[in-house]
Amino acid sequence: MEKNYVVTLYKRDDLEDFYAEMSSKGFRLCMKRAISRNTNYWMTEEQAEELKKDSRVWDVIPVDDFEVATDAIYNNTSYTKNGNFWKDDTVGAATVSYTDFQWGHVHCAGSSSQRDKGDFGSISGGGTYEQVNTSVDVFNNGKHVDVVICDAALAYDSEEWYSPSSNTTRFVQYQWFNELNTIVNSIDDDYQTEPTGTITYHQNSQLSSSHGQHVAGIAAGQYYGWAREANIYSLAVTSAYASNQSIPAFLIFDYLRAFHLNKATNSTTGRRNPTITNHSYGGLKYFNTNESALNISYLHSIYYRGTTYTSSSPGPSGWTVSGVKTDFGLNISSNQNHVPSYSAPVLADVQDAIEDGVVVIGAAGNDNMMIADGPNDPDWDNIVRWHPNQNTSSVLSYYYHRGAWPNTVGGGSICVGNLFNDHQFKRAPSSQYGPGLDIFAPGSDILSSYGNSGLNDSKYGSGNYFYPNSGTSMAAPQVAGVAALLATAKYRYTNSDITGYIQRHSEDDDMTFDSGDGSHGDNSCQKNSPNKYLLAKNPRPTSGQIEDPLGERKTSGMVFPRRPTLNYQH
Repeated sequence: MEKNYVVTLYKRDDLEDFYAEMSSKGFRLCMKRAISRNTNYWMTEEQAEELKKDSRVWDVIPVDDFEVATDAIYNNTSYTKNGNFWKDDTVGAATVSYTDFQWGHVHCAGSSSQRDKGDFGSISGGGTYEQVNTSVDVFNNGKHVDVVICDAALAYDSEEWYSPSSNTTRFVQYQWFNELNTIVNSIDDDYQTEPTGTITYHQNSQLSSSHGQHVAGIAAGQYYGWAREANIYSLAVTSAYASNQSIPAFLIFDYLRAFHLNKATNSTTGRRNPTITNHSYGGLKYFNTNESALNISYLHSIYYRGTTYTSSSPGPSGWTVSGVKTDFGLNISSNQNHVPSYSAPVLADVQDAIEDGVVVIGAAGNDNMMIADGPNDPDWDNIVRWHPNQNTSSVLSYYYHRGAWPNTVGGGSICVGNLFNDHQFKRAPSSQYGPGLDIFAPGSDILSSYGNSGLNDSKYGSGNYFYPNSGTSMAAPQVAGVAALLATAKYRYTNSDITGYIQRHSEDDDMTFDSGDGSHGDNSCQKNSPNKYLLAKNPRPTSGQIEDPLGERKTSGMVFPRRPTLNYQH
């Protein structure tokens, strides 16, 4: 049976002879196109296959194979937050309310005047006001994006997970083990026993662990978060599901990779949803098995930038807690019982997950310690040595400026520091710092959903809670939430995409560093940290110039015609 075929030649110069030959052979012309090397003829499938053997013919394709689909499923669906944005509560009676928004929205999605550097911040820290009533527009909503919170287990029934458009939950009670264990078991042989069984998820009223709930609310909550139409998944890493299963540390990224590569196609978009993952946890190396802090008397030595220092040969600030912090960036304060733990095996898993298309975003850590920028950094090989458990006959050692897995140099994840709720836009005093960070984001006194120890979230009724919390754990999901906005309806969205967005669309050089002496002992020290914080900005403005022009226009000499760049040869 004859069908309409498009015949494509390599060269335009062959067209006239080809027309004549096709006519002499009895092929019925369907459409001759005046400015194209393509010509439409009626022919059988057998004739089409034979015609492909002609040295002049590039290809012969049936018109039925030409199907067109839009590449963008939806335009950006913006929404507005209008109300009170809460940054702190340091004067008089507590004023926090369930109607307040977290201040990250006004800081990242608002204008410079709304951020109001010099005035908007904790009054106890020198700010003029701590809350502002205003309005901000968020450029998208996270529809058709899967956000995976790798953290403490979440509650499935929080109304913060509801879609504001459909009023139905976006929380997916996904059965990680039943769905993926066969796949995970075949990915590698890491000598870990996979958890098994059907997962039972917590109810909010019975959820005592609040960390994951708070993080999820920032990334994708309908009120406190950014991606308020995204799907929400809980991968229990630091606490267990209600059915008492959790994910072993060395299998976290195996499950994420298996999930991303084997998820079902979205029936609306015809594609698999992008996967945005948030990791507000980090590996630790404890000084002592009983997890007590390291007493200065049991600190053996510090190897810093090629020189070994001891109590008998200290740095210029002395062999004291404050001295080793100032000189060497080692924090062994009374509540500091560990150093960040670097792990090549985990970072290899992170690399593989990112290569597979999983977006990995995580917290830098809250040890007030520097993260170096890889093997060429002079601080990469700094080592702390100590006597474990006050046993002076043994010595342990560890690299202490390489950051905490999985969010450190080498893996490729987006490493996020904590922007303080200070009116001068400092890093939080507890936040990790240094060139190993990618960006800072609001992370201090952030309002979000909570477990049952929080305040009653009366806008939802009983069984829902909210509360402020602080840390790089709260900063990372700000970035993950904005990443989900950017990934909305995308065919593929990767770590490279969010890295490019951070480079082009963040606010640069607006943070305040080194307000003290700039040493490691200065809790505002920069030490080559990026002076960059997160903005939630539509990368494709609806008016005006979309991007800055590259280079300059010529004002003299030949500008046109431009040389052709398309090669018609095979």
